[in-house]
Amino acid sequence: MTETPELTIYEKAFAKSDKTDATLVVDGKKLHVNKTHKIMTETPELSIYEKTFAKSDKTDAILVVDGKKLHVNKALLSYHSDYFNTLFNSEFKEKSMEEIEIKDVEFEDFAVLLSLVQEKPIEITKKNAENLLELADRFLLNAAKYAVVIFIKTSTEFSRYKKLILADKYKLDNLFEHALGLYNSKEMFADFFYETYRPISDSSKLKVFEKYFNLSCTLSG
Repeated sequence: MTETPELTIYEKAFAKSDKTDATLVVDGKKLHVNKTHKIMTETPELSIYEKTFAKSDKTDAILVVDGKKLHVNKALLSYHSDYFNTLFNSEFKEKSMEEIEIKDVEFEDFAVLLSLVQEKPIEITKKNAENLLELADRFLLNAAKYAVVIFIKTSTEFSRYKKLILADKYKLDNLFEHALGLYNSKEMFADFFYETYRPISDSSKLKVFEKYFNLSCTLSG
């Protein structure tokens, strides 16, 4: 018996079926296709970060992070940050560059940070909040830092202890007073023994001890 040659993977993919209604011939080989089926190349949908920083008639500079572009407005960032004011308006070489690379940052976190001084900010989350505080310090964006502090202060996702630790680490007096105010019983100070302890500054320790002492006196009196 004469064996039927095994079909190639290409011939199998385009074999005749009840769904095919046309035949294309390439180098004498047949490809059975469906005339109504269109193969389209879709443009990948932009992420919220890329949409927020897409090029517009209001943007006049490009910041590049990990090869991804953020179209920004120089005047807006310069107004909110001495860092960007120097970057865009000093005599450094970056002033004349079409694209300026920002190193040692995560694209998503950096985009969220810059969005916090724009009309439509990207959402702050528990996951990115601490990174945003660090970046706000680095890039001297006080307005962005304020937005993050408000988020942490009002969020139920951060424990009172975590709020206090973050406040001490980033020298956020308002947040520290808020967090310390959440300690309204002696038992709550057990946080400092049962939580993963992180050293705090001497000035913060003093405030914590004062609060504990005052509570002790009030309760014993």
